[in-house]
Amino acid sequence: MTAPSRFPGPRRAVSLACLLAVLIAPAAHGADKKPAPTPAAKTPLLTQEQLRDCLAQKEKLAKETDAAVKSKAAVAAQKEGIESGAKALESEATTLDRTSDEAIAAYNAKVIEHKAKVDAYRAGAEAYNVEAERVIGSRDAYDKACVNRRFDERDLSDVQKKK
Repeated sequence: MTAPSRFPGPRRAVSLACLLAVLIAPAAHGADKKPAPTPAAKTPLLTQEQLRDCLAQKEKLAKETDAAVKSKAAVAAQKEGIESGAKALESEATTLDRTSDEAIAAYNAKVIEHKAKVDAYRAGAEAYNVEAERVIGSRDAYDKACVNRRFDERDLSDVQKKK
C-alpha cells in the first residue's frame, strides 16, 4: 500500500509544475551567471605635457625599433657568413695536404680568421640583445603611460603645431 499524497489528483500536477517553475525561473533569468562588472572608471585625459611626452616616446620607440631591426639584419648576415666560412673550412680540411707546412699554415690562418669572425659575431649578438631589451623596455614604458589613454584632439593639434 502506498502512502497517501499530500496533493491528490490534479492538484499534485499543478504543485509539481509550480515547484519546477520556481526552481527554473532564477536560472532562466541569469541567476547562475556572474553579475555584470561595473564600468571601470574612465582614465583622466592626458595633459598637453603628457601628450607631448607620449608623442616623443612614440617617435623615440620607432627610431630604436628601426635601429634594432638593422642590427638584427647585420647580425644575421654575419651568422650566414660564419656558417658558409665554416662549411668552406670543413671542405678544405678534407683535401688539405697535411705533408705541406705551407698548406697547414695557410689553413690555420683561415681558422684563426674564422674564429675572429665568430668572436665579432658573438659581440654583435650580445649588443643586439642589449638593444632589443632596451626597445622592449621603451615599448613597455610607452604602453603603460600612453596606450589606450584618452586625450583632447585640440591638445594634439596644439602640440603638433608647436613642433
